[in-house]
Amino acid sequence: MKRILISNDDGIDAPGIRALYDEISRIANVTLVAPTSQRSGIGHAISLWNNLTLEERKTNGNIWGYGLEGTPADCVKFAVTTLMKEPPHLVISGINRGQNVGNSIFYSGTVAAAAEGTMFGFPSIAVSLGTFDDNVARYDVAARFTARIANLILEKGLPAGVLLNINIPNVSDEEIKGVVISKQGQSTFTDLFEPRERHNGLPAFRNIGGEITKSNGDEDYDDLVLAQNKISITPLRFDLTHHDLREDLDRWMRKHVEDEIFELSRIKPNPQT
Repeated sequence: MKRILISNDDGIDAPGIRALYDEISRIANVTLVAPTSQRSGIGHAISLWNNLTLEERKTNGNIWGYGLEGTPADCVKFAVTTLMKEPPHLVISGINRGQNVGNSIFYSGTVAAAAEGTMFGFPSIAVSLGTFDDNVARYDVAARFTARIANLILEKGLPAGVLLNINIPNVSDEEIKGVVISKQGQSTFTDLFEPRERHNGLPAFRNIGGEITKSNGDEDYDDLVLAQNKISITPLRFDLTHHDLREDLDRWMRKHVEDEIFELSRIKPNPQT
């Protein structure tokens, strides 16, 4: 059977990752490594020089997953370099509690875990569900769709350097109105820092978040697709270079900056003292 690595940022005890494990283990040999605690919003942080404890999770004496005291990216790194005897054919991160659309992609540990898989050269996907309420979350629907996508990727592959960011509406199978290959929108969380009790004599604040703003314009933006009860699939890459701007920026800098900056041959070493 194919090998699939699963991780997340909500932590190993989150219902989304267990629903995903139960579904994906039907089609592949699964290695599950996830943070031991909630790490949402941690982005692509990694732990350097820290001791990361590893916990086995068992059911009826059988190991079904590992909790690592680290970040989502740590979990993927550890699984690939240390835990797994053979590399995965696919990395899946999720199922996240709440959508990861628009600017939240940059903060998301869910997306970061998938990005880490992409950086290793493995086909990778991030999967999120459009609700923050576990009591009504349809993780079963999201898990079934993810298994279908996983089978397709295992058969056909993905282009190198690309991961899929998948957001699934929190509705029944029958209520899903389609699948759209979308693009990253402009939505973002508004920050709201609430004063807390002083800590060690110093002022303390907690970012409790505010409203989520919506994208304007293009109906193919990921958040607008999700709002229509459609599944949003956005291909992401992590070359952040603005290639179209390089020539314009070069001309602008040559116009406004001394040419010597660009003529490295003119730079002479300082005389030895």
